[in-house]
Parts: sequence; structure tokens; C-alpha cells
Amino acid sequence: MVKLGVFDDKNDLGVHTELIAPGTAGLVEKGIVTGRRKNQLAGIVAAAAWTGGSDEDFAIIEDNPTFQLFDPEFILDVRRIAANERQVSINNALSVDLTGQINAETVFGARMINGTGGQPENHIGAFLSSGGRAITLLPSTALDGVVSRIVPQMETGSLVTIPRYYADVIVTEHGVAHLTGKSHRERAEALINVAHPNFRGELTDAARKFFG
Repeated sequence: MVKLGVFDDKNDLGVHTELIAPGTAGLVEKGIVTGRRKNQLAGIVAAAAWTGGSDEDFAIIEDNPTFQLFDPEFILDVRRIAANERQVSINNALSVDLTGQINAETVFGARMINGTGGQPENHIGAFLSSGGRAITLLPSTALDGVVSRIVPQMETGSLVTIPRYYADVIVTEHGVAHLTGKSHRERAEALINVAHPNFRGELTDAARKFFG
């Protein structure tokens, strides 16, 4: 997102993150990230690691007091994350079911391919932040379009990384589904609208069966 210029027209952004994305340090040089509005660690780019950064980022970060590392227990304290107003988390998922349960760990049921990392803490902290948003990104399909990532129900053995009551915004290449405050039926409708068109029919049939 940084490399695509998504943040280039923004100002006074702040960073409180587990890892950084390539180009993040460049946003500081451009004056886009200032951290002035942060309620926690104002003026500081705070992270648990610089993993994910580019060589250009590391050249900016080195010996620069604006960039500071903290223990993961400190960075991922939900209370500290939520204390920042308008905190936004952006995480990936493997699948989302029609109630909004988010799985970022397993495929084909219980086959684990990923750990939680700091996703639950960042997501819930942003969800609880005043004016914050917890955004989940995922392609609408997997296996070259054979499998839908928006699913009627989680398969047996699947792990739920984010419970449905903390689900907020789901984004696929087909649009944005806002789930907060919606009933299961309303959530299903919103998620079907961002599912791949090839799977919307069967998802609609499942939603009618589950929710009437």
C-alpha cells in the first residue's frame, strides 16, 4: 500500500506496529508520518521489529531517534493500541465465514500454515480505539479461483483468529463489507457482495438456509 502511494496525500499519520511495510520510513522523510497526533509515544515510529522494511528504509532508520523498537509485549498491549485515537489495523486473512469469523491461520480445516502473530492484539486494539477501524484484507478466491475465501461456515478444525464480534471491515478485490453493528443476515449479505461472483449463488443459498 505504501509503494502504491495510498498514503501520499495524507498528513500527520502515526505508526504503532509490530512490523513495518516497505517504504514506511520514506513516509517520515516526506513529512507524511509525523506521529504528532498519537496519544502513545507521540512523534515516535514504534515497532517490535523492522522486519518487512527495505534497504532504503534501513538507511533512514539507522541512528534515527524517530524510529524506536520495543518489546512485543509492549507494542502489542491491546490497551496501549486502543489508547491511540483513530488507530487503524490492516491485516490479512485466509477465510471469512458469513457471520464474520476471521481465520488467518489454517486451510483445509486444521492444516496450520500461519500463527497469529500480533494480529489479534492489533485488530482488537484498533476496534476499541475511538474512531478506529480494524480492516481485514483477503483475495476473494484461492487455488487459481477454484476455492472461495468467503465461506458459509468454517470447516471442522479451522481456527478462528478474530471472533465475529470483533469483525469490522472486510476488503476483497470486489469491494468493502462493513460488518460492525450488523445482524448475521446483514453480514452475510455484505460479505456475499464482496465474494467472487462465481460463488455468490451458493453463498446466497447457504445464507438463506442459515439465517432465513
